[in-house]
Amino acid sequence: MNSKAEPNGAKSMEYLSRVCFNSQGWRRPTGEARGLEVSRPPSFSRMFGYGHEEWLFRFDWQIDGWQYGFLQGVNDSRSTVAGMDEAVDVTIYTCEPGGRRRYVAKILDLECLSRSQSDAAHKHFSANGWIDEMRSEIIAVGGDTTALGDPEWVGGIINVRFRQENVRWYPPRTYAQDGEYVLNLKRYQFNEIRNATQIPFVDRVSPGRRGRKDAPNQLPFYRSGSAGKVCTPEHGLIQAKLLDELRAEYPDADISCEKDFVDISVETLNERILYEVKSDLVPRTVLRLALGQLLEYGFYSVFDADSRFSTKLVAVGRTPLTPQDQAYLNGLREKFGLPLEYRVVPI
Repeated sequence: MNSKAEPNGAKSMEYLSRVCFNSQGWRRPTGEARGLEVSRPPSFSRMFGYGHEEWLFRFDWQIDGWQYGFLQGVNDSRSTVAGMDEAVDVTIYTCEPGGRRRYVAKILDLECLSRSQSDAAHKHFSANGWIDEMRSEIIAVGGDTTALGDPEWVGGIINVRFRQENVRWYPPRTYAQDGEYVLNLKRYQFNEIRNATQIPFVDRVSPGRRGRKDAPNQLPFYRSGSAGKVCTPEHGLIQAKLLDELRAEYPDADISCEKDFVDISVETLNERILYEVKSDLVPRTVLRLALGQLLEYGFYSVFDADSRFSTKLVAVGRTPLTPQDQAYLNGLREKFGLPLEYRVVPI
């Protein structure tokens, strides 16, 4: 199979995308790619001493749990993939000193941004001081900052987003073997995996995640989270559009945004409806992320709540449920009696 199977039998599209060499995990530019890339015509990294993808895994730069970054392959295919309504899986690889191609990571459910999404994310980066920090880091490795975000060179320095937990790292020194499709790929293209012969050898047998008999770690450890709620541009667009829709549907109701941290709440004479927005393209992910929050918002203080209100919980996403998603939602409602619904608000 050339794509990961979804629970309903559908398959996500899969791609291969190259990033310039970086020995520091693509958290900041290192300047190494300039000396390694000698092809003609010269690559962006060769000309300017860095690549915009060198911050791809800078996980302290996140917006509401989303990692925003850049892939040159997506940029070159912008006319066909920008704003596509399907998340894709992307295998990231690089060319190491000596020319060997190494698989770095597989990113599941990566979203290719529209130009308006890219522009909105860029504004967040600028407001947070990250663009200035990028500029300083380029200068520190002897790079040229004149092309940083210049539309003549790139269609925006942010063109993808994904969640950190959807990054699957390959073991160190996972190199492409003789006969692999990736060895035939040239430069920085967004190459779709169309058949089984193009799948990286390392992925052809998928062992799944195996358990272990011992606890993995007895020492304190850190899992990234967020100190506060910072919404993505996509989240804001959905929330604003939903608010307009609800005002038209419930003209006499009390409608609030961010009341008790709920994205939107609607109160009628006898019902309280809570809406939690998730901007993911995958409805299953929307349900997973929204459900816990909705249950807490709706029922944590249920015994102190006004008994005249019934409560309805609504997860809000960008794309419709698949048949399997709908069956899952129906099962949650029937087996557990959850007053849960799903609503689509496209942007």
